[in-house]
Amino acid sequence: MSNHDHSDHHFIVPARYYVATLLSLLVLTIITVVVAQYNFGGWNLPIALLVAVIKAGLVINIFMGLRWNRTFDRIAFLGSLVFLFIFFLFSFSDELLRPYRNPIEAVHHDIKSPVKPLVKGAEHHE
Repeated sequence: MSNHDHSDHHFIVPARYYVATLLSLLVLTIITVVVAQYNFGGWNLPIALLVAVIKAGLVINIFMGLRWNRTFDRIAFLGSLVFLFIFFLFSFSDELLRPYRNPIEAVHHDIKSPVKPLVKGAEHHE
C-alpha cells in the first residue's frame, strides 16, 4: 500500500497553455511597443500599466502555476502584494510629507559647491 495522500497531486500543465501564454505575451509586447509610439496624454501611464498588469497576471497564473495551486499559496501571494503596497504607501507618504515635518528641509540653501563643472570642449587633466 502507498502512504501518499491523493489530494496532494500536482496538476500537469498541458503544453498548449504555455504556447498560448507565450503567444499572448508576444502580442502584448507588440502592443506595448506600438502604444509607446503615440502620445495619449494623461492616458499613457494607465495604458502602460494595464498592459503590464495583464502580462504579469499571465506569467503568475500560467508560468508560475498559481492558477492551479492551493488557496494558501494564493493568499500568501496576495498578502505579499498587500505588504508591498503598504511599503510603497509609507515610502511615498514620507516623501510627500517630508517638508511639513521639518521646516528647515523646505528651505532652499544657496551653498556654493567647490566642484567646478566641466566646460564643453575643455580637456580633463589630472
